[in-house]
Amino acid sequence: MLVCQWHLDIVYGKQADALRVMRAWGAEKFASSEFRRARGSRLLAGFVGASASHIIDEYLFESLADFEAALAGMAAPQFRAHSDGLAPFIVPGSQQWVVYRVLE
Repeated sequence: MLVCQWHLDIVYGKQADALRVMRAWGAEKFASSEFRRARGSRLLAGFVGASASHIIDEYLFESLADFEAALAGMAAPQFRAHSDGLAPFIVPGSQQWVVYRVLE
């Protein structure tokens, strides 16, 4: 089992706008991509000790192959509007994927 987290920082004062786009994108991911393979997902925001501008988009996958299939699907045309909509709110260079292996 893998926990796959997309970390990004949002421009100050734009968290609500960014989360609106991310939620719509997330719904589209589960409806029309291999992100439906995810066992679960959630959005996290910094609270104590981490900036409220730091957002984590987290997914739980059974395997690296499932995660890679989900990512590959993000090139589909229906996701372009979400990507373009989110871009103005992201601090350049702040986004990265972090993958953890769950130890049972």
